[in-house]
Amino acid sequence: MSSKKIQYIIKDFLAQPLPILDTFREKLFLIVFCGTFATFFLFYYNPMNANHWQHDSPIGSFLTVWSAGILGAIVLAISQFLLRPKFNLMTFNVGQFSLWLILEFWLLSLLFFFLFREKKVPLFEEYFFVLQSTVSIAIIPYALACLLLAVRKLSRQPPTSTLPIVQQVPPAPLAQYSFKDENGKIMLAINLKQLLCLKSESNYIAIFFLQNEKVEKKLIRSNLKKLSNELKVFPNLLRVHRSYMVNLENIASVQRKKGSYQIELNKLPDMPLTVSEKYKQFFEAQIAN
Repeated sequence: MSSKKIQYIIKDFLAQPLPILDTFREKLFLIVFCGTFATFFLFYYNPMNANHWQHDSPIGSFLTVWSAGILGAIVLAISQFLLRPKFNLMTFNVGQFSLWLILEFWLLSLLFFFLFREKKVPLFEEYFFVLQSTVSIAIIPYALACLLLAVRKLSRQPPTSTLPIVQQVPPAPLAQYSFKDENGKIMLAINLKQLLCLKSESNYIAIFFLQNEKVEKKLIRSNLKKLSNELKVFPNLLRVHRSYMVNLENIASVQRKKGSYQIELNKLPDMPLTVSEKYKQFFEAQIAN
């Protein structure tokens, strides 16, 4: 196998969407699960004789080692609820998730290093030990939480029928639209009134829509340029950015920010969308009407 083909396989794998930790409940579950797991693990099992470590930091001496689980949960909360919106990472692909995981572990290790370090030990040796301890303790609950979330999502997906279609499917009503993948296979058919937005994620399109008043997300392998051309016949679906288009009927609010507009959609308060300069004038005309 050539090196270029290997690079292509790796690149394609890293670009695969990873539909976990993209809702408020999933982020909260990760934080609570990791914090609780780490707290009880440190308290009951005392790994590496942690309760007998000596700390030169006054705060580290005041805090008990098992309180690191609570501190870790706070760091994860800051990462998931404050930093991710700043970087506009509402959803992950495999590569983005891997880099974000490294960032979170690095932040955790820095916090524990400054709180619990021993100045008698050489700086780099001490930090390497703290980093190793942080990763070894945090990786287990983090991986378990992500695994549970993934299993829960898979269990909620309707089973795919393998039986051949023997009857012709009647045409969908005008209010309904069938989203197809790049091979022309129908992946999702919904009433467009339930559509919130379409978001480009590498080689995929994330479709956010309402089902029984809950936000659902469906990924299909396609591109936004092709879909936006197909959806031009629906005036309420508007392209506002190179990476997404929105349903005007499901906009909760529009705010003027830094010379442009920030859109908040119904049921998606933690995913604000910004209107880019290219589409701003047309967007203004549409909302004015």
